Amino acid sequence: MLALLAATACCYALLWWIDFGPLEDPPGPIQLFGQPDAAETIGGLGEVTVAVLGIVLTVVAIIVELAASRYTPRITELFLRDPINGAVLSFFAVTSALVIATSMSLYGPAYPSTMVRVVVSTMIVSMLSILPYFVYVFDFLTPRSVVRRLQARACRGLSLGRRNASPKSQRVLSSGIEQLGDIALNSVQKKEKAIAVSAIAALSIVGRRATEARLSMPARWFDLGDIATSDQDFVSFHPDIIRRINERQIWPQTKVLRQYLSVFSDSLVQLQDVAHMIAIHTRHLAVHAIQHDHPQAATACLHFMHTYFRQAINQRDVRTAYNVFNEYRSLAEDLLALDQGPLVIEIGERFKFYGQLAFSRQLPFILETAAYDLCTLLEVTALRDHPCHDALLEIFLELDREPDGGSLQEASLRGVRKAQLKLATFYLLHGRESLARRIFDDMKHELPSRLASIRHDLEQTQEPEFWEVSDRPVNFDWLAPDQRAQLDVFFAWFDQRA
Repeated sequence: MLALLAATACCYALLWWIDFGPLEDPPGPIQLFGQPDAAETIGGLGEVTVAVLGIVLTVVAIIVELAASRYTPRITELFLRDPINGAVLSFFAVTSALVIATSMSLYGPAYPSTMVRVVVSTMIVSMLSILPYFVYVFDFLTPRSVVRRLQARACRGLSLGRRNASPKSQRVLSSGIEQLGDIALNSVQKKEKAIAVSAIAALSIVGRRATEARLSMPARWFDLGDIATSDQDFVSFHPDIIRRINERQIWPQTKVLRQYLSVFSDSLVQLQDVAHMIAIHTRHLAVHAIQHDHPQAATACLHFMHTYFRQAINQRDVRTAYNVFNEYRSLAEDLLALDQGPLVIEIGERFKFYGQLAFSRQLPFILETAAYDLCTLLEVTALRDHPCHDALLEIFLELDREPDGGSLQEASLRGVRKAQLKLATFYLLHGRESLARRIFDDMKHELPSRLASIRHDLEQTQEPEFWEVSDRPVNFDWLAPDQRAQLDVFFAWFDQRA
């Protein structure tokens, strides 16, 4: 705005000097405002100002409507509540009305020089502000800017809740979360991955802020009250569920996770990277909740993570299940570092449950993925000598079951056995022979031909990285050279048994 104003002043000064500079008694730059002939010029400015206002309103209305139909209809409300938009549009309207009123006062007993100077100045500012204002509007309606503003508005509900635990603060937070969820969902449906990821990250920030603010909030703020009967995410819940949400003080986190679940469902098969990001941020929410002494929120995150598994399996989206298992294992490792042994054991149980569920749905690779992730988790717990290790090992040894559906199930069980062999070589490498013996006891009745085939695969795999693009480019069958050397020790036990 200042640059345009300076350019206008410089151009006018140059032209004035060309026209009036050579004169012996040049007029002042604004002397024209004192001439009665200026009345005709001022009278014509009314039409110009109204035209400028019409152009601005038309362009803004079109842009806002396009953005609202593309992202979320609530952008209109966000736009009208913005103070800069209100100030600029009000300035245009006041200028138009002032020009009309001034043109009616030009033929009074005295020439209204002050009034004319003010009107001309506001008119010049109005003309020069059109382009900067359009730039502001375009920036205001960019997806990242809208997401950032909605995130700030949602967090404002938390600030209001600290000062006054009123339903209004709850509605402000709930509305902001819903708007972010709408943007993420619409972006997924239009396959705009970058916008969806941005909205998902903003929801995660709001969820973490709610966890951090819990201890500073009045207890009554966590009672949903009338919101439970009108909010789109809670209205279908059974009263017992609402009661548990109120008691556990987790309605903000539940609201965020409900948005995640809706977006996750639409992302399956089509935008698997977005589904993976949802799993990542759900893991972050769970870890953040434990770090801030809110285990109920972490449990809610686990429940939604389980629902991700169920939906991925129902949609037969193997890659998404593969990615979610990776985040689930990472979550277990994070919880292990936070000394949350019972939750780690629960995660181990869910590995087995959803792996075997996928196995029964003719998705054997998911069971194999669960086996390898449990193997990795057991290695971490063994290195830390964590008390939950033995319980996890029992779960791990129960993963496999006899094939009853053909070659795919047979291949999957071979994958489970490979994971168990990898773990056995890890135990032998670290001097934990008794644990390796437990795995041997579980495998000692395995068919020799299958064991020979599994050993061959493990010995022949030389590349640690998988040869295709993947979110975790690990080759399940690869063993480090020192671990591979332990295969001879392990398989010698079978010869001794024979």
